[in-house]
Amino acid sequence: MNIFKHSAFAIVLILLSSSVVLFNGCGRQEAKSEGCPSGSYVANSTDTMTGPVDGSLTPVASTFGNAFTGGRVNFSPLEYTIVDKSGVPRNKVCVTFYTGGSYSDGVWYLDNSYSTVVNGTGALNSVVAVTDDNGRITLFWSIILPPANPATLNGTTYTAGSDLTGNTFVQAYSGTLSSLFTESWTVKGEPTP
Repeated sequence: MNIFKHSAFAIVLILLSSSVVLFNGCGRQEAKSEGCPSGSYVANSTDTMTGPVDGSLTPVASTFGNAFTGGRVNFSPLEYTIVDKSGVPRNKVCVTFYTGGSYSDGVWYLDNSYSTVVNGTGALNSVVAVTDDNGRITLFWSIILPPANPATLNGTTYTAGSDLTGNTFVQAYSGTLSSLFTESWTVKGEPTP
């Protein structure tokens, strides 16, 4: 009789545990009102999100009389991956991406031709994407750099333009997971002759 009580208790524990695993294993279904497509999910707290590694850039240096005019810098596609705690890729995971920065926000594009801008929403230009069967999301993104500060003439001598520095970022969120990618940049001022 005692063995039966222990067996029944063990069966109840197993059933309860399996329902928790099933609930946590799929992730919370995402509401359309949050911007995610129907049938997608947000990441679990036990999942792992991997994004691009932070970087830095300095565009082609200005020469006297030919200061950098500023403009768009396209990046190789940004890749994000979400896997579960066993390292298995998670598909249909909805991720919200924000871009902003110290000079201007980044710009989202439809594909690697960087010709069709995707208008994000909100103050930080957000877009939503869903992982594919390999747990991956590929984003096409660029930043807009300011023009170089010009050299100035003070009487008969020039003073070099000061350098401009800043950063532009992509912040990714899904459930309790987040990933921050920052591209730091320096625009060198126009040099003296």
